[in-house]
Amino acid sequence: MTMNEFTPQDMRFNPPTFTATAVAKKVADEYGLSGEWVPISGERDQNFRLSTEDGCKFVVKIAGPDEDPDIADFQVQALIFLEKGSPQIPVPRIIRARHGHRLCELVNGSGVKHILRVVTYLDGIPYGDGVFPDAEHLQNIGAFQAASVNALAGFKHRASRHFMPWNLSNGVAVSEPLWAEAAADARQLATPLLHRLRHEVLPKLNAGPSQVIHNDAHPYNLLRADTISQDVTGLIDFGDMVHAPIINDLAVSAAAFHDPDKEDLDTVANLLIGFHRVHPLSDAEVSLLWDAMTLRVLITILLSDIKLNMDTDQDPAVVEERAGAYGILEIIRNLDPKFVVERLWAACGM
Repeated sequence: MTMNEFTPQDMRFNPPTFTATAVAKKVADEYGLSGEWVPISGERDQNFRLSTEDGCKFVVKIAGPDEDPDIADFQVQALIFLEKGSPQIPVPRIIRARHGHRLCELVNGSGVKHILRVVTYLDGIPYGDGVFPDAEHLQNIGAFQAASVNALAGFKHRASRHFMPWNLSNGVAVSEPLWAEAAADARQLATPLLHRLRHEVLPKLNAGPSQVIHNDAHPYNLLRADTISQDVTGLIDFGDMVHAPIINDLAVSAAAFHDPDKEDLDTVANLLIGFHRVHPLSDAEVSLLWDAMTLRVLITILLSDIKLNMDTDQDPAVVEERAGAYGILEIIRNLDPKFVVERLWAACGM
């Protein structure tokens, strides 16, 4: 699939719609777990939080109808890899079923098989709730991300290069068919950026250091203890994980941690300083960070528009996410890329 062949249907925003009763029966049969069920939103998976009578909490994930079982296995094996090699990284742990397997099948009324798995639930709240992190803790977040990248280094899986809509470097962000269907306001802002991103940035980005990355460490997947705590206590949601340029992992956070009351480059610089301290980046990688952030913002707008076109109720969370990305795109358009790169190089002592 090339960047000129993407369609909205390729994005696979079709999570299952099993009843909690059907999921509860399957989990009780396979895992021997029961308790209180609470739905959790999901873009491609259907998710529930299960709280058992003994106080334990789990997340039950049911994959969409289009998801290859290898992709679910990819995510499971990554969590096992982290548990064995880097147990200090706070991520969900895989729960085995009664017969030892890690994945089960749940069949819907039409006979379609869906992959089901159970992981531990991490306590805490998202960074997106509560006070915005100060400079020191932004650096700590960057350092935590780099430690996660280092922990995943060497992890291999046959499904690691699967098509992931949120992969910054696969061409979705600059897809002509997708932009043709995007809303006019964003299309007007984005169009002057697309040629350079498509023909200059993406080739450089994809030629840089790559590995399996989490690819989704935004403020609602990074956890802290409470609304005033600033230390990272967990990283959740490995559903967007993919083999991609390492700098993309930082770009996701840098594009998402946005405080209207602070100069945006200060936030980006502090995340970069912390990341670079734990996982040193080359000057070429640092020079691509702002462009990778731009790709993330463009993908967010494109995918938000696809979701909103599919949703007659106009999910407020998607509307808010789209508005935030649009605001950041306006900032990006107003900043000189050369100035930004020099500022980020300076933050790394380059």
